[in-house]
Amino acid sequence: MQLRAKSLEETAELARLIAKKLKTTPCLLLRGGLGAGKTAFSKFIVHHLLGLEPDEVLSPTYSYVHLYQDKIAHFDLYRLTNLDQIEELGLKELLADPFLIKIIEWPDIALSLLPLNRIEITIDTLDSTDRLFLIQEATKASKGCDIDEKN
Repeated sequence: MQLRAKSLEETAELARLIAKKLKTTPCLLLRGGLGAGKTAFSKFIVHHLLGLEPDEVLSPTYSYVHLYQDKIAHFDLYRLTNLDQIEELGLKELLADPFLIKIIEWPDIALSLLPLNRIEITIDTLDSTDRLFLIQEATKASKGCDIDEKN
């Protein structure tokens, strides 16, 4: 499914819809170029799930992961170069934790460690606030992501 968000407000609304899905499919993979809005989207997700203000949600670029209320782990794996680093940094246990909602930016290096039930989003930048979101739900039985835009 493709959805377009022409403003930050529309991006926040899409994040609200995805946040609802994360209650049953608790793994979100975010792809997109530098500056595409992966961290901004993550901030809105955490806001909708935990009530934290977006400015309270920090980019995990240099720490690799931030935990929020022991319920959400927000990862940024951009700087990793091999799978061994995931274990060396203690990230493997967090990625495997079935009780954590996982939001993972730059996830490709860790795909073999991630659950099969997950939502994958690729964000394409159209202009400074306009984004195209390609959304796929990868589950054993799923053929697509059913995002109810009315709720």
